[in-house]
Amino acid sequence: MNDMMKDIEDLVSEEVNPAGDRVKTIGDRAMAMVAAKHGCTIRDVSVRCLRAGVVPLRYLRNGPVLSLDDQAQLAESRVAVAGCGGLGGQVVLLLARLGVGRILVMDPDVFDETNLNRQALCRTDNLGMFKAEEAARQCALINPAVIVEARVMSVDDRTGPELFSGVDVMVDALDNAEGRRALAGMARDLGVPLVHGTVAGFEGRVMTVYPDQKTLEVLYPETGEQPGMNAENLLGTPAPAPALVAVFQVMAAVKILLNRNPMTRNSFFHLDLDHMSLFTFFL
Repeated sequence: MNDMMKDIEDLVSEEVNPAGDRVKTIGDRAMAMVAAKHGCTIRDVSVRCLRAGVVPLRYLRNGPVLSLDDQAQLAESRVAVAGCGGLGGQVVLLLARLGVGRILVMDPDVFDETNLNRQALCRTDNLGMFKAEEAARQCALINPAVIVEARVMSVDDRTGPELFSGVDVMVDALDNAEGRRALAGMARDLGVPLVHGTVAGFEGRVMTVYPDQKTLEVLYPETGEQPGMNAENLLGTPAPAPALVAVFQVMAAVKILLNRNPMTRNSFFHLDLDHMSLFTFFL
Protein backbone atom coordinates (compact mmCIF):
# COMPACT_ATOMS: atom_id res chain seq x y z
CA MET A 1 0.00 0.00 0.00
CA ASN A 2 2.91 2.34 0.73
CA ASP A 3 4.25 1.65 -2.76
CA MET A 4 0.87 2.61 -4.20
CA MET A 5 0.84 5.85 -2.23
CA LYS A 6 4.32 6.69 -3.48
CA ASP A 7 3.16 6.15 -7.07
CA ILE A 8 0.12 8.34 -6.41
CA GLU A 9 2.25 11.12 -4.95
CA ASP A 10 4.51 11.06 -8.02
CA LEU A 11 1.47 11.79 -10.20
CA VAL A 12 -0.22 14.42 -8.00
CA SER A 13 -0.53 18.00 -9.18
CA GLU A 14 -2.05 21.12 -7.64
CA GLU A 15 -5.20 22.91 -8.69
CA VAL A 16 -7.20 25.83 -7.34
CA ASN A 17 -10.65 24.70 -6.23
CA PRO A 18 -13.79 26.84 -6.74
CA ALA A 19 -13.27 28.40 -3.29
CA GLY A 20 -9.80 29.63 -4.31
CA ASP A 21 -7.81 27.12 -2.23
CA ARG A 22 -4.88 25.18 -3.63
CA VAL A 23 -5.48 21.42 -3.34
CA LYS A 24 -3.69 18.25 -4.38
CA THR A 25 -5.38 16.59 -7.35
CA ILE A 26 -5.02 13.58 -9.61
CA GLY A 27 -6.60 12.77 -12.95
CA ASP A 28 -8.38 9.66 -14.23
CA ARG A 29 -5.50 8.62 -16.47
CA ALA A 30 -3.02 8.76 -13.61
CA MET A 31 -5.31 6.70 -11.37
CA ALA A 32 -5.75 4.14 -14.16
CA MET A 33 -1.95 3.82 -14.44
CA VAL A 34 -1.63 3.21 -10.70
CA ALA A 35 -4.48 0.68 -10.76
CA ALA A 36 -2.89 -1.24 -13.64
CA LYS A 37 0.51 -1.33 -11.93
CA HIS A 38 -0.88 -2.60 -8.61
CA GLY A 39 -3.53 -4.93 -10.00
CA CYS A 40 -6.51 -3.20 -8.42
CA THR A 41 -9.52 -1.19 -9.57
CA ILE A 42 -9.58 2.53 -10.28
CA ARG A 43 -12.16 2.73 -7.50
CA ASP A 44 -9.57 1.35 -5.05
CA VAL A 45 -7.06 3.98 -6.13
CA SER A 46 -9.71 6.70 -5.92
CA VAL A 47 -10.56 5.75 -2.32
CA ARG A 48 -6.87 5.68 -1.42
CA CYS A 49 -6.39 9.17 -2.89
CA LEU A 50 -9.41 10.61 -1.08
CA ARG A 51 -8.35 9.17 2.25
CA ALA A 52 -4.89 10.70 1.72
CA GLY A 53 -6.28 14.17 0.95
CA VAL A 54 -5.83 13.98 -2.82
CA VAL A 55 -8.87 15.01 -4.87
CA PRO A 56 -9.60 13.19 -8.13
CA LEU A 57 -10.10 16.00 -10.63
CA ARG A 58 -13.57 14.77 -11.51
CA TYR A 59 -14.70 15.49 -7.93
CA LEU A 60 -13.06 18.89 -7.60
CA ARG A 61 -16.37 20.72 -7.98
CA ASN A 62 -18.21 18.40 -5.62
CA GLY A 63 -16.64 20.31 -2.74
CA PRO A 64 -16.79 21.89 -0.34
CA VAL A 65 -20.41 20.80 0.10
CA LEU A 66 -19.03 17.26 -0.08
CA SER A 67 -15.85 16.89 1.96
CA LEU A 68 -13.05 14.45 1.08
CA ASP A 69 -14.36 12.13 3.80
CA ASP A 70 -17.86 12.40 2.32
CA GLN A 71 -16.50 11.59 -1.12
CA ALA A 72 -14.57 8.61 0.22
CA GLN A 73 -17.68 7.39 2.03
CA LEU A 74 -19.64 7.51 -1.23
CA ALA A 75 -16.84 5.65 -3.03
CA GLU A 76 -16.98 2.92 -0.40
CA SER A 77 -20.79 2.59 -0.60
CA ARG A 78 -23.00 0.21 -2.57
CA VAL A 79 -26.42 1.18 -3.87
CA ALA A 80 -28.98 -1.03 -5.62
CA VAL A 81 -31.25 0.53 -8.24
CA ALA A 82 -34.27 -1.53 -9.29
CA GLY A 83 -35.41 -0.31 -12.70
CA CYS A 84 -33.35 1.51 -15.36
CA GLY A 85 -36.09 3.46 -17.11
CA GLY A 86 -37.29 7.02 -16.67
CA LEU A 87 -36.44 7.15 -12.97
CA GLY A 88 -33.70 4.55 -12.67
CA GLY A 89 -31.68 5.71 -15.65
CA GLN A 90 -31.41 9.21 -14.21
CA VAL A 91 -30.66 7.84 -10.74
CA VAL A 92 -27.82 5.62 -11.98
CA LEU A 93 -26.18 8.41 -13.98
CA LEU A 94 -26.32 10.84 -11.05
CA LEU A 95 -24.94 8.27 -8.60
CA ALA A 96 -22.06 7.57 -11.00
CA ARG A 97 -21.23 11.26 -11.39
CA LEU A 98 -21.36 11.73 -7.62
CA GLY A 99 -18.89 8.86 -7.22
CA VAL A 100 -20.91 6.13 -5.48
CA GLY A 101 -18.40 3.31 -5.76
CA ARG A 102 -20.59 0.30 -6.47
CA ILE A 103 -24.01 0.26 -8.10
CA LEU A 104 -26.20 -2.78 -8.67
CA VAL A 105 -28.76 -2.23 -11.45
CA MET A 106 -31.67 -4.50 -12.37
CA ASP A 107 -34.08 -4.33 -15.28
CA PRO A 108 -35.45 -7.05 -17.59
CA ASP A 109 -36.38 -4.80 -20.51
CA VAL A 110 -34.81 -3.46 -23.69
CA PHE A 111 -35.11 0.10 -24.98
CA ASP A 112 -37.80 0.94 -27.53
CA GLU A 113 -38.83 4.15 -29.25
CA THR A 114 -41.48 4.98 -26.65
CA ASN A 115 -38.65 5.39 -24.10
CA LEU A 116 -36.93 8.18 -26.04
CA ASN A 117 -39.16 10.92 -24.60
CA ARG A 118 -37.89 10.56 -21.00
CA GLN A 119 -35.30 7.86 -20.34
CA ALA A 120 -31.82 9.34 -19.99
CA LEU A 121 -30.05 6.14 -21.01
CA CYS A 122 -32.15 5.66 -24.15
CA ARG A 123 -30.86 6.86 -27.53
CA THR A 124 -31.71 6.10 -31.14
CA ASP A 125 -28.55 4.00 -31.47
CA ASN A 126 -29.23 1.66 -28.53
CA LEU A 127 -32.85 0.70 -29.23
CA GLY A 128 -33.31 -3.01 -28.63
CA MET A 129 -30.47 -3.19 -26.11
CA PHE A 130 -30.94 -4.25 -22.50
CA LYS A 131 -31.41 -1.28 -20.19
CA ALA A 132 -29.35 -2.72 -17.33
CA GLU A 133 -26.39 -3.48 -19.58
CA GLU A 134 -26.56 -0.04 -21.13
CA ALA A 135 -26.56 1.51 -17.67
CA ALA A 136 -23.31 -0.30 -16.89
CA ARG A 137 -21.73 0.61 -20.21
CA GLN A 138 -22.61 4.30 -20.03
CA CYS A 139 -21.52 4.60 -16.40
CA ALA A 140 -18.13 3.09 -17.30
CA LEU A 141 -17.70 5.90 -19.83
CA ILE A 142 -18.80 8.55 -17.33
CA ASN A 143 -16.84 7.39 -14.30
CA PRO A 144 -14.38 4.46 -14.49
CA ALA A 145 -13.98 4.62 -10.69
CA VAL A 146 -17.54 3.28 -10.32
CA ILE A 147 -18.22 -0.45 -10.52
CA VAL A 148 -21.67 -1.19 -11.97
CA GLU A 149 -23.09 -4.71 -11.79
CA ALA A 150 -25.88 -5.22 -14.32
CA ARG A 151 -28.60 -7.83 -13.90
CA VAL A 152 -31.09 -8.38 -16.72
CA MET A 153 -33.91 -9.50 -14.47
CA SER A 154 -37.20 -8.56 -12.90
CA VAL A 155 -37.70 -7.84 -9.22
CA ASP A 156 -40.58 -9.87 -7.84
CA ASP A 157 -41.48 -12.42 -5.16
CA ARG A 158 -39.05 -14.90 -6.72
CA THR A 159 -36.04 -12.59 -6.39
CA GLY A 160 -33.52 -13.88 -3.86
CA PRO A 161 -32.61 -11.36 -1.15
CA GLU A 162 -28.98 -12.55 -1.31
CA LEU A 163 -28.70 -10.50 -4.50
CA PHE A 164 -28.70 -7.37 -2.32
CA SER A 165 -26.08 -8.56 0.15
CA GLY A 166 -23.78 -5.70 1.17
CA VAL A 167 -26.07 -2.97 -0.19
CA ASP A 168 -26.31 0.22 1.89
CA VAL A 169 -29.38 1.72 0.20
CA MET A 170 -31.97 0.36 -2.23
CA VAL A 171 -33.70 2.62 -4.75
CA ASP A 172 -37.17 1.77 -6.03
CA ALA A 173 -37.44 2.98 -9.63
CA LEU A 174 -39.95 0.33 -10.67
CA ASP A 175 -43.26 0.75 -12.46
CA ASN A 176 -45.40 -2.00 -10.94
CA ALA A 177 -46.92 -2.67 -7.53
CA GLU A 178 -45.83 -6.31 -7.28
CA GLY A 179 -42.18 -5.42 -7.75
CA ARG A 180 -42.38 -2.55 -5.29
CA ARG A 181 -43.89 -4.76 -2.59
CA ALA A 182 -41.26 -7.45 -3.17
CA LEU A 183 -38.42 -4.92 -3.08
CA ALA A 184 -39.76 -3.35 0.11
CA GLY A 185 -39.99 -6.76 1.76
CA MET A 186 -36.40 -7.64 0.89
CA ALA A 187 -35.15 -4.24 2.07
CA ARG A 188 -36.95 -4.73 5.38
CA ASP A 189 -35.60 -8.27 5.83
CA LEU A 190 -32.05 -7.05 5.14
CA GLY A 191 -32.39 -3.97 7.36
CA VAL A 192 -31.68 -1.61 4.45
CA PRO A 193 -33.43 1.76 3.81
CA LEU A 194 -35.44 1.94 0.59
CA VAL A 195 -35.90 5.16 -1.40
CA HIS A 196 -39.21 5.01 -3.26
CA GLY A 197 -40.13 7.15 -6.25
CA THR A 198 -43.04 7.22 -8.64
CA VAL A 199 -44.32 9.52 -11.40
CA ALA A 200 -47.50 10.19 -13.33
CA GLY A 201 -47.95 13.05 -15.76
CA PHE A 202 -46.27 16.12 -14.29
CA GLU A 203 -46.51 14.79 -10.73
CA GLY A 204 -44.28 12.60 -8.62
CA ARG A 205 -43.74 11.21 -5.15
CA VAL A 206 -40.55 10.48 -3.18
CA MET A 207 -40.19 8.86 0.23
CA THR A 208 -37.71 6.88 2.29
CA VAL A 209 -38.97 3.65 3.80
CA TYR A 210 -37.00 2.45 6.80
CA PRO A 211 -36.65 -1.24 7.74
CA ASP A 212 -39.21 -1.09 10.56
CA GLN A 213 -41.93 0.33 8.28
CA LYS A 214 -44.44 -1.28 5.92
CA THR A 215 -45.40 1.92 4.15
CA LEU A 216 -45.21 0.58 0.59
CA GLU A 217 -47.45 -2.34 1.43
CA VAL A 218 -50.00 0.24 2.61
CA LEU A 219 -49.59 2.39 -0.51
CA TYR A 220 -49.67 -0.64 -2.83
CA PRO A 221 -52.05 -3.20 -1.28
CA GLU A 222 -52.64 -6.53 -2.96
CA THR A 223 -56.02 -5.72 -4.46
CA GLY A 224 -55.76 -7.71 -7.65
CA GLU A 225 -54.78 -4.65 -9.68
CA GLN A 226 -54.93 -5.09 -13.43
CA PRO A 227 -51.55 -4.85 -15.21
CA GLY A 228 -51.12 -1.50 -16.89
CA MET A 229 -53.93 0.18 -14.97
CA ASN A 230 -51.77 2.59 -13.02
CA ALA A 231 -51.50 6.38 -12.84
CA GLU A 232 -48.30 6.43 -14.90
CA ASN A 233 -49.98 4.75 -17.86
CA LEU A 234 -53.21 6.70 -17.49
CA LEU A 235 -51.55 10.14 -17.32
CA GLY A 236 -48.38 9.52 -19.31
CA THR A 237 -44.80 10.37 -18.36
CA PRO A 238 -43.30 13.49 -19.99
CA ALA A 239 -39.61 13.97 -19.23
CA PRO A 240 -39.63 16.68 -16.49
CA ALA A 241 -41.31 14.68 -13.70
CA PRO A 242 -39.09 11.56 -13.80
CA ALA A 243 -35.98 13.73 -14.09
CA LEU A 244 -36.91 15.75 -10.99
CA VAL A 245 -38.12 12.79 -8.92
CA ALA A 246 -34.84 11.00 -9.72
CA VAL A 247 -32.89 13.99 -8.36
CA PHE A 248 -34.85 13.81 -5.10
CA GLN A 249 -34.29 10.05 -4.90
CA VAL A 250 -30.54 10.46 -5.35
CA MET A 251 -30.39 13.15 -2.66
CA ALA A 252 -32.38 10.95 -0.29
CA ALA A 253 -29.94 8.09 -0.91
CA VAL A 254 -26.89 10.34 -0.45
CA LYS A 255 -28.28 11.67 2.84
CA ILE A 256 -28.60 8.10 4.10
CA LEU A 257 -25.10 7.13 2.92
CA LEU A 258 -23.55 10.17 4.60
CA ASN A 259 -25.87 10.12 7.63
CA ARG A 260 -26.77 13.70 6.86
CA ASN A 261 -30.29 14.89 7.73
CA PRO A 262 -32.14 11.95 6.16
CA MET A 263 -35.76 12.36 5.09
CA THR A 264 -38.31 12.49 7.88
CA ARG A 265 -39.89 9.19 8.77
CA ASN A 266 -43.55 8.57 7.89
CA SER A 267 -43.63 11.32 5.28
CA PHE A 268 -43.30 11.80 1.53
CA PHE A 269 -42.69 14.63 -0.91
CA HIS A 270 -45.33 15.29 -3.55
CA LEU A 271 -44.08 17.22 -6.59
CA ASP A 272 -46.53 18.92 -8.96
CA LEU A 273 -44.73 20.59 -11.85
CA ASP A 274 -47.95 21.69 -13.50
CA HIS A 275 -48.64 23.93 -10.49
CA MET A 276 -44.95 24.35 -9.52
CA SER A 277 -45.60 23.05 -6.03
CA LEU A 278 -43.80 20.82 -3.54
CA PHE A 279 -45.57 19.56 -0.44
CA THR A 280 -44.59 17.22 2.40
CA PHE A 281 -47.33 14.85 3.53
CA PHE A 282 -47.18 12.95 6.82
CA LEU A 283 -48.61 9.47 7.05
